[in-house]
Amino acid sequence: MKGGRGWLLPLVLALLVLSGTACQRTTPGSGEQITAYFNDPLAGLVRMDRPQAQAGELKGKLLELLGSARREIDAAIYAVSDPEVIAALEGACARGVKLRVLTEAKEYHGQLAGLGCLQLRLDGNDRLMHDKFMIVDGELVWTGSANWSEGSFYYDANNGLVIKDRELARAYAREFEEMFRSGRFGPAKRDENPEEFEVAGLPVEVYFAPTDRPRQALLRLIGQARERLELAMFYYTDEALHWALLAALARGVQVRAVFDSRGFENRAVSKMDELLALGAGVIEALPGLVHHKFVVIDRAIVVTGSANWTASGMDYNDEDLVVIHSPELAARYAAEFDRLYQDALAYDRDPSSPPRVTIKHYNTQDVLARVEWRPHLLKKPDSYELCRAQSSYGPCEQTFLVPGDHWYFADPGAEPGRTYYYRLRSLFGGESSDWSNEYAVEAGLPACPSSGASWECDCDDRLDNNGNGYTDCEDYDCAAATACIGPEWPRLEPVELVPGVLSAEEVERGLKKYLGKVVTVRFYVVSTYDSGKVIYLDSAGDYKRNFTAVIFKRDEPNFLSRGIRPELDYDRKLVEVTGELQEYNGPEIILRVPEQIRVVGARSG
Repeated sequence: MKGGRGWLLPLVLALLVLSGTACQRTTPGSGEQITAYFNDPLAGLVRMDRPQAQAGELKGKLLELLGSARREIDAAIYAVSDPEVIAALEGACARGVKLRVLTEAKEYHGQLAGLGCLQLRLDGNDRLMHDKFMIVDGELVWTGSANWSEGSFYYDANNGLVIKDRELARAYAREFEEMFRSGRFGPAKRDENPEEFEVAGLPVEVYFAPTDRPRQALLRLIGQARERLELAMFYYTDEALHWALLAALARGVQVRAVFDSRGFENRAVSKMDELLALGAGVIEALPGLVHHKFVVIDRAIVVTGSANWTASGMDYNDEDLVVIHSPELAARYAAEFDRLYQDALAYDRDPSSPPRVTIKHYNTQDVLARVEWRPHLLKKPDSYELCRAQSSYGPCEQTFLVPGDHWYFADPGAEPGRTYYYRLRSLFGGESSDWSNEYAVEAGLPACPSSGASWECDCDDRLDNNGNGYTDCEDYDCAAATACIGPEWPRLEPVELVPGVLSAEEVERGLKKYLGKVVTVRFYVVSTYDSGKVIYLDSAGDYKRNFTAVIFKRDEPNFLSRGIRPELDYDRKLVEVTGELQEYNGPEIILRVPEQIRVVGARSG
């Protein structure tokens, strides 16, 4: 899994020279029919005060497209708030361009209401209209991961994709009309589009969620991977896609991921920690978000678009998923992946590097003022020094010393209504790093939840707030000296994956050897049993000694929704199951999704 990379560094260095520039030609003869654009938040470090460099070619290309429209612009964009983008839309109105925009929330409507020619519609989905696409003059499509906001352009890592093709533009136009004109969103939409196209000789696939079942397309592509999968992802919670990646790892595919740190903190639902425990990725180190939703498959296929790998992204939101078969485009996305991957590794290995303060907070605002930062994970500083100033990068009015294993600070002296400017530096071996980027916040009164904080609380206040005799995450008190202020940084316990396929007999003989590891076991299902709470797939008669695959009834809908009846469809079949080997009544693996089990034949004899 780690071999064969000696050639990679020269290629990455060459491609990094192009960082922030467009992939102007994706394949010989394709001209500029498919082009990819990236921004570069790393260019602004340490202060994050170089917006033009941070935007790379991403924002400039979008503004160029808005300025080039002659007849019409139809845009389905989750968030529209960037002043320059709004000015470009106003310019399109002045040229007589027909302009229609669909957004997710009323807050974005207010900023667009002054454009006289603009037709606006608010999302009608109970979940999210999470698209980020635009059709210009019925000729080209803009899509990718970027919202039209300053945060997306300057601080969050994003990609934009431009495809110039009338047939594909018509497919996006039909999707837009279904939402904008017909008012059908989410599961209510109809499948009225083809999924397969050819653009400049390249196979291109487009799947609109949830109608086109994008998860199934991803599962097929992951299942076809033979060498490597490189994933850059904001949220990663989908069980089926997670097990598809684990199955790829088990068959010897190299899996590497760059995950967003805010998604990682949300460990109650994220699957990131399980993949990271296998050594299959890193947590990004940006002050903003890794907002990408792309995977590069075998350096030959790129999958991108608006959809996070979540149940919402696959089954409920309005999203798009674009698949492009192009080694040249794959190389460009792989270079972006490696840039973020290597940056995270370098940051974690060097505690003397300036810390990176988080620009966006997603957990409960339960203190007057809170500062969060990306901790150094592999080699920790001795401590952090936090500066509080009254003006941007002004002199410190007060400094605080924070232990080197902490990743946040709740300011006990903050006063409601005042704006504070915080920056941080690490102390290591008697030396100090340069100051970090800055975080500005207006101190507000704490907002206590109506009930216990549950997983949102790491309980560092050590106070038994509810008097039950335990200091745990049921405790929550805004009046505490240091309130619980969000999830603690997860601690990863290494997990070992055993490559290849084991027989049930081998597992039973070497139970202690394989217990607690992720394994793939092949066995004949000699009988099944539905207890009303659990479905058992038995390899032999004595379930207390012999291997069993177990499906809890709460997970049975994951199988039924795919047309699988476990107790019938796996009976008397030769199967391979993948999961963590446990011991209850004999060795067993718990199956949560169909991606953990594969029928490879019927029982002989």
